[in-house]
Amino acid sequence: MGSMTDVMKKVQETAATGDSELTDVEAAPAAGRAVDTGFIAGESSPTPPAVPWQAEPEFEAGAAPIAVSDEIQQWPSQRIDPAVIAFHDRQSAICEQYRSVHARLLSMNTAQAHQVIAITSAVPQEGKSVTTLNLGLVMAEGGEHTILIADADFRRTSIARMLGTEGKPGLAELLRNEVELADVLYPTPFPNLKIVPAGMMKDRNYAELLSTPLTRGVLAQFRATFDYTFLDTPPITTVSDVSMLAPHCDGSIVVIEMRRTPEPTVQQAVRTLQTNNVKVLGCILSRYRDRRSRYYDRYYSYYHRD
Repeated sequence: MGSMTDVMKKVQETAATGDSELTDVEAAPAAGRAVDTGFIAGESSPTPPAVPWQAEPEFEAGAAPIAVSDEIQQWPSQRIDPAVIAFHDRQSAICEQYRSVHARLLSMNTAQAHQVIAITSAVPQEGKSVTTLNLGLVMAEGGEHTILIADADFRRTSIARMLGTEGKPGLAELLRNEVELADVLYPTPFPNLKIVPAGMMKDRNYAELLSTPLTRGVLAQFRATFDYTFLDTPPITTVSDVSMLAPHCDGSIVVIEMRRTPEPTVQQAVRTLQTNNVKVLGCILSRYRDRRSRYYDRYYSYYHRD
């Protein structure tokens, strides 16, 4: 997809026609319930020269990986939010679509560099937290990569709540230099997947917390320690937090709710990321539905037939 304008044009055409034959589209759950979405690959601003998607060397300076335990922690199913479909139903068609997003991210990372990816949205309640969790769980399958999911949305923390786990200490304490990274890595059912909750804010000065030099160092340590780190961040158009975090990341994914988020709002979100020199890797279309009802029946039977 050549530009975000092309992406939005394709979204509009799909909304009008119900056509499922989008280029590079996969499905995934959205916020609140397991519903369909799509992934459309995108590009960042056309102004910078095209370069391979890889970590910038200066982000790695001074960062050293830490030893991470392979401890696992079983999650009681009754405590996990039903929208975390990658935990409740790993054989579902939706999870197969997340695996397609997984494959797309791997193919984009030709240098096989460690990546920190910010997952944001244009406006609240578009499904970014659910997307972060489901994509992280699917990426951890098979054990080939070490994965970290970190809750960087201090204004509306969701990760610990959706997993029914302890919410502190977490990223806030790490950014205040009160704890070490090893102290905030929570085990999961996968030995290669860890969770960092948001932690506890002592005050509401989010900008001060995120603007310190420690932020860059913490993200560099994430990158040095894990193959892929997914940051659940606030909506880009509502607060400045993402503009402080995302420039230290290797790219971003924007979650867009089909038939709800106005096109100008999405364009504003993308422009804000590009202005801050953030590469837009693609868009997740939450609540994407194919009006041809047998589409997912066909998809499921194709991948799971005996």
